[in-house]
Amino acid sequence: MTFEKDEEYNTSPFYTSVKCLKVSDGCEKHTSVDVIIEQRVELFVNDVHISTFFASPYELEELAAGFLLCEGFLEPDAKMVSIRVEGSSIFCDLDISSCELEELIHIERCGTTSYRKDLIRRICSDAYFSTNIITQVVGKLKELGKIWHITGGAHTSMICNEKGDILFFCEDVGRACSVDKVVGKAFISGTDLSRCALVTTGRLASTMVSKAVNAGIPLIASKGATVKEAVELANVAGISLVAFVRGRDLYIYSGEERILIERQRNV
Repeated sequence: MTFEKDEEYNTSPFYTSVKCLKVSDGCEKHTSVDVIIEQRVELFVNDVHISTFFASPYELEELAAGFLLCEGFLEPDAKMVSIRVEGSSIFCDLDISSCELEELIHIERCGTTSYRKDLIRRICSDAYFSTNIITQVVGKLKELGKIWHITGGAHTSMICNEKGDILFFCEDVGRACSVDKVVGKAFISGTDLSRCALVTTGRLASTMVSKAVNAGIPLIASKGATVKEAVELANVAGISLVAFVRGRDLYIYSGEERILIERQRNV
């Protein structure tokens, strides 16, 4: 894949064009390529600094809403909170005291910080997802990833229902931010996430699985790998964890009772 551009300069909220020297088979050529933009964004809750994101500079309200839900500040059935964006800062007003904020455990891992209460939510959902639906939706990650095709630097996340309909889609320079944004979109719209699946690119670390758990999502899937801690968390929380989704193949690490296995018929 090449991200070389014919035009001299191109820009968008997602990416911009920069000049570089391309070397291919010993031949040199100055050209322009598109690179994704990463912006530092500060999040404040009740005027208390909570986190710093390095994210694509758009849909910051959705980013904040999803982060608050995915990191345990909000319950899945909570009402929309007050969020305002001022430049590269996001300010949220929650009905939560400073003591409650301090009760959240801060776990730093894989370059991100997870904020959660010292209590793992148990997913109680009677939603079911077929293996065909999972593989089809995961297969659409790159198909729909416009910014990934342009820059090669974007992560993609989607929320789908049991039928495989893609309800929400988001791309971001960060895999965690792409999850926060797409969950934020669903939360703002009032979608019942207990009957949805989260499909995303990249490795499913425990910090990613904990986001799905806190949001009340019963299934998370990726084309990438997972880690031991994520599998342990998924088993305790009762969430279905699916990784290495490649073509018609996939690995179910937990919650297999929620997945309908459709076997290929011999013709």
